[in-house]
Amino acid sequence: MSWVGNVVAAVGAISIAKFNKKVYDKQAALARDRAKVNQEIYDKIERPRLVKQQKSQYADFFVSLLRSGAEFRLGDSTFYAAQAFKVNQATDLAINDYNQTIAGIDAENQSLLLEAKGDQEMFKGFVSATGELAKAGSKAYSNKQNTGSLLG
Repeated sequence: MSWVGNVVAAVGAISIAKFNKKVYDKQAALARDRAKVNQEIYDKIERPRLVKQQKSQYADFFVSLLRSGAEFRLGDSTFYAAQAFKVNQATDLAINDYNQTIAGIDAENQSLLLEAKGDQEMFKGFVSATGELAKAGSKAYSNKQNTGSLLG
């Protein structure tokens, strides 16, 4: 009759594996949702705020150039200074966009790793269950051979 315990252990291993898989899948879904929210915050709040801040900074820079009394003409140092200012701002914006993209990729990779952990838990559960069922079968067969009954 001890083989029944092995069958129960096999069923328990599968149940635990399914539960753990659900937990990891839920964590993966939460990571994806968090990444989507972060992307929306960046697109709707952070990036527009940065662009607005850059426009204000450029306006202040331009006014300070004009106040200096220097002419603002193509080919003059003031023109090149303004262009360099704009290039630096564009570079800063591109770096922020890149960092946000990388953060999204990292979040997706994290969610994929969590799903893989869930798959690993399922595999471990099936391996444990298979071992327990093999033990149960062996014990039941041995009982049948020795006593003529599966129950021992």
